[in-house]
Amino acid sequence: MPTYGRKALSSVIEILLQTELPDQFEGAVLYGTPEEVKDEIRRDCRIFKLSNETGHGRITVYQVFPGVELYYNDIHMGYCSRNQLPTRNGIEINHCRIGRFECSFGENSCCYMADGDLSISAMRKKKSNSCFPLNHYQGISIIINLKELLPEIRQIMELLNVDLYHIQKYICDGNRCCIMRANPSIEHIFSELYHVREKRKPGYMKIKILELLLFLSDLNTAEEALQENYFNQNQVALVKAVASYITEDLTTHHTIERLSQKFEISTTTLKKYFRGVYGSSVYSYLRTYRLQAARKMVLKTDLSVTEIAGKIGYENPSKFTSAFKEKYGSSPTKFRKEICSDRKGSVWSGEVI
Repeated sequence: MPTYGRKALSSVIEILLQTELPDQFEGAVLYGTPEEVKDEIRRDCRIFKLSNETGHGRITVYQVFPGVELYYNDIHMGYCSRNQLPTRNGIEINHCRIGRFECSFGENSCCYMADGDLSISAMRKKKSNSCFPLNHYQGISIIINLKELLPEIRQIMELLNVDLYHIQKYICDGNRCCIMRANPSIEHIFSELYHVREKRKPGYMKIKILELLLFLSDLNTAEEALQENYFNQNQVALVKAVASYITEDLTTHHTIERLSQKFEISTTTLKKYFRGVYGSSVYSYLRTYRLQAARKMVLKTDLSVTEIAGKIGYENPSKFTSAFKEKYGSSPTKFRKEICSDRKGSVWSGEVI
């Protein structure tokens, strides 16, 4: 082993053993102004909470190496504000475990992450919001500040053939957001990060981050990673207007033909845009939305099953009960008894809704 390699290995061992957290996490600006949860302060991580008119969220952040931060995201809101300023030295990596995440890039384009997808982007563009079309999102974010990486860490990465320059130059080319659709390689890297035991997590994250960066270094070009179904801001705004309209009154039933006429767009184009943004058909989206609304009423109100069914557009309570059981595993009455006694209708529990 070269002399510089032995020195780097000796130094990095000391770094790997460090447990002291920084006073501030740079990546926290991606979430606007999150509030630290003071009654859950821990030695190895920090926990933050978010809230706005669309819902709540919880973020757990670890420093993997100086200059590398990992965020566990549990978001139940439509968007969160960002205070991100452009930087030439940043790489942002996101993995979507559950839900849907809007990635914006260039001047006027968006694409969407679904379950199992991975995105890589340079942080060269100011962003004001992170959007979650399904109002829930669970995943991991990794923020790398190239300027803050210690020389010892860079040397170890070089020994492992991790090429940060390649990732930044070719994968994060320009302002683009490069998305890799779910595949076994991505699943292998990230699945274990969601299930590792807490006491093993700090060391395990270091290994998995290096594995991820090695995997990205091995990609030939950004074209190997994706791409499909980009939407401009006007198209996205139109689809979101449709979603807002159909969920305004859940007792009203809509057809694609009527929506097409109202929003002056062909049925084929409407179907394509809607699936691109929300990941499902208009019918499936509205059905899921209705059942989520019903779940909230089951947990937070004393309304009867018949009353809840009527409020979300089911004329037949039996059909509503069957649909609810299919999605949540229990009838509304049983679901209320099993869960409500423990949670008492808490506003946010950290589980997908």
